[in-house]
Amino acid sequence: MATSIQIKRVVLLCAALALTAGPRTARAQPAQITVGMYAPTIEFGAAQARLEYIQGLAKAIQQATGIKTEAQSYATIAALRKAAIDYAIIDGVCYATNLGWKLLATANIGGGTTRAWALYSSRGDTLQALRGKKLAFIATGCNDAGFIDNAMLESEVDPAFFGARTAKADLTAAIAEVSAYKTADAVFAPTGSARGLRKVLDAGVVPNPAFVDISGRNPPAISDKVAAAVLGYGGGTIASWTRPAREIYTSLAGRLGRTVKQGIPASPEPVHIDARDVLVEPVTLKDTAAIDVRHYFVRSSGDRME
Repeated sequence: MATSIQIKRVVLLCAALALTAGPRTARAQPAQITVGMYAPTIEFGAAQARLEYIQGLAKAIQQATGIKTEAQSYATIAALRKAAIDYAIIDGVCYATNLGWKLLATANIGGGTTRAWALYSSRGDTLQALRGKKLAFIATGCNDAGFIDNAMLESEVDPAFFGARTAKADLTAAIAEVSAYKTADAVFAPTGSARGLRKVLDAGVVPNPAFVDISGRNPPAISDKVAAAVLGYGGGTIASWTRPAREIYTSLAGRLGRTVKQGIPASPEPVHIDARDVLVEPVTLKDTAAIDVRHYFVRSSGDRME
């Protein structure tokens, strides 16, 4: 009888634990969603235009999820991290250095998920003409030195090649530093964005901004609705969004590190040896000579030949 009571108690205890554990393991629907934006390499032109874009995207997310959605544009990657938001539009190079964030969509600009970049200048037509000059660059805070020296210059130019480097908050400011203010001599920028400047060299492709799940705290069903809203949103500087293309960011991540290039030894031309070249018979081998017969006889003391 006691055994039966103990079994009932165990069953009741397990049921109670199951009821209390259920709500803890399941992630509840959030009361609010927060989205942010940090994409300084995109030509929005003004901070207000960036804010308007992310606020328009937030409205689309709110309509898709039925959850109040707040939006904010950030001036630095550090400020975005500190805000502890749920989702964000992140510059391509910043996602390449933070691949742990879940990628939900990739920006489509100019008909593709990547853009070609180049070095532009107001002073010279060749790279050597810029030795010791000042370079303006977009300070993303995401391995800027690796982006310039390795991804853009392919580790082939000494870091001290440029006489100075001036950091700017976004693409528009960096280009203006060269084209308008004349306080710098060169700048790396997407092809076609540096109007009025001369292209010095092509510098490879860079992926467009990524839309990522930073916090990972929302239920998958909510994140799926957010992703669907982003994929359906477009217009303006970022024409549209496409499904995640993680490989373009991992490729950039691989280019951020310094590479040491070594020459490949040329294969020697095969040498064909004629066997007759090593078996040349000396000319003298064919010569005959008469041997004095006296060499074969010894004269004895008695003058008798033996």
